[in-house]
Order: sequence, then structure tokens, then C-alpha cells
Amino acid sequence: MRVPTKIQGLLVVAACIAGLLGAARADASEGLRPPSGGMLYGPAGVLRAPAHVPYYGRTSAVTGFSNHNMRFNNSPVIYDSLVVNQAGYTSSYIYSEGFECCSTKEFGDGLIFTSPNARIKYVWLVMNSWACESGTWWGDNCQTTPGAKFSLPITMNIYSVANYPSGPFGVGSLIATRTQTFSIPYRPSKNDRICQGPNAGAFLGPVDKECDNGLSSIISFNFSLPKLTLPPAAIVTVAFNTSDAGYNPIGDNTACFSTQQGCPYDSLNVSSNGTGGFVGGNVDPNGVVVNYGNPYFYCSGTGSGLVIDTPCWTDYHPEIKVTSF
Repeated sequence: MRVPTKIQGLLVVAACIAGLLGAARADASEGLRPPSGGMLYGPAGVLRAPAHVPYYGRTSAVTGFSNHNMRFNNSPVIYDSLVVNQAGYTSSYIYSEGFECCSTKEFGDGLIFTSPNARIKYVWLVMNSWACESGTWWGDNCQTTPGAKFSLPITMNIYSVANYPSGPFGVGSLIATRTQTFSIPYRPSKNDRICQGPNAGAFLGPVDKECDNGLSSIISFNFSLPKLTLPPAAIVTVAFNTSDAGYNPIGDNTACFSTQQGCPYDSLNVSSNGTGGFVGGNVDPNGVVVNYGNPYFYCSGTGSGLVIDTPCWTDYHPEIKVTSF
């Protein structure tokens, strides 16, 4: 595994794996969360981190939605946690959860819908990519052909919420699953003219016009058929494989793994940005739903399987929009 010689604009420098300090992997986008009592490093300087706080970094958005309308594409919106600016674009400062770096297998949230027993139509989710066609974001040599993308199958799962609404809540039975192959954009090439000094190697964000290292995009899953009526609350997650993470890791014996830039899916994250539902609500405002291969990454530092991980995720929920018929 390659280790970066310098890490810029990230909220991560040190990592704790199985109780031991280690360097963050270069192609894992934003590295790993710090040990208990450690420090997080971000664009604005040093931020003190509570134990097991999720790691995150700054990205630029490429796709947007109108501001939390109750209808989208003429369909009722029954849940919406997309963070948007005044122009209706997804936030330029997006915190995100990595899969490769943190042994993540599945990541999502518990959603409370505005319309109980609604028939689901589409689900949108914000991803962000730190992958370069050649070079790396951390090596100040990222190069990408404009518009270049890589393909990756991503699975979305919908589960019931066990013991809802009385509690204690948990992950219930699987209601529906979809796997679709998406074209994920590489982040743009470095901009040496504008992004210099501590921002060297970054690109100029198309939305925030700042020097950014990651590019966000929005993927959508079609749940129109077969017909599915949602309960009042459900858990929505995504899962995909990377070189060393996921339910079925791809492995290191691939052509891309031996290159300087590494495999693009190893630098793909899922947004963990914002307080949760602006439309609708969350099963646990302080928790998300996640399955880690390494128990260290759970809030408590212990655990296994797909669980509601709480309480260290306050203000760091994945960005999801759900529409119905």
C-alpha cells in the first residue's frame, strides 16, 4: 500500500488501526479517523476530534437540486437531506465516508418519511471522488481528461427499522435491493495557476470556486418496479467493493492497483454531510447505519455487522433524497 508523503486539505493525518497508529493510505481519499483524543486536520486548520469521529474532507459539487422542494421532477419528495447552496447546488464543502480506508462494507442512514405507506420511485445519493486518471491528489500531480469517468457497480439496500417507533431501533429485514453500474467522474486535474502553496495539487471547484481535492456527483436508483410500498421509516444504505473493502473485495492483483494513481474505486467516498433530513427526519439524529470490517471504526470502538452506529455521527449524515408516486 502506498503512503503519501504529504496530505493536503484533509481532516486526517494519523490513523489508528487495531489500536496501533499508522499512516493513512494514499488512495483512500481522506485517510482514517484519528485515535481517541486525537486531532483532525482540515482546510481551516486543526480541529479537535471526539473519539471515533468520522473523517471528512472538502469537495466540490457538480450536480444540484432545487432547494428542498416537496416535489422533484413532478414527484413528491418524502425525504431529503441534500445540503444545497442558495442557487440549489449541493454544498461545496462536503464531508464524506471512505470505504477502502475504513474497511467499510455498507453505509447509510435511517430515514423517517413524510408520507407513511408511500410507494417509492427514486432514491438519490451524493458520492465524491478523489480519483485521478494519472497521478494522485496527494502527490500534487493529478491529471484527468475533462469528462473522464470510471464504471462501478453500486448496490442500494432498503431495510425495515426494527422496533419502530417504540425502540430500541435496529436494522430489520431487507425490503428491497438494487445494483446498478454508474459512471463516476474522476476529479479534475490540478490547477497550478490558482491552487498554490498549501492548496497545491487541488483543482478549482466549478461551484465554490475554491481549491478542492474531491469532486461530488449524484447517483440515482430506480425503485419504480416492482411496486414497493415503504413503511413509515426505513434504512437506506449503499455498498460497493474496493481493493480491500466491501463484502467481496476486488483484491490487489489488478492492473490499476500497481499504477501510481491506484484503482479509482479506492478513492470513492459517500457523502456524510449535514444534520440529516430537511424533509422528513432521521431514526437516530446522532447515528448512521454502517458495517465495518474493522470494529475500531464503530463509535464505541467495538461491534460487528450492519448496525445503527451512534452517537458519534451528529451532523454527519449521508445526503439522500427519496421520491414517491
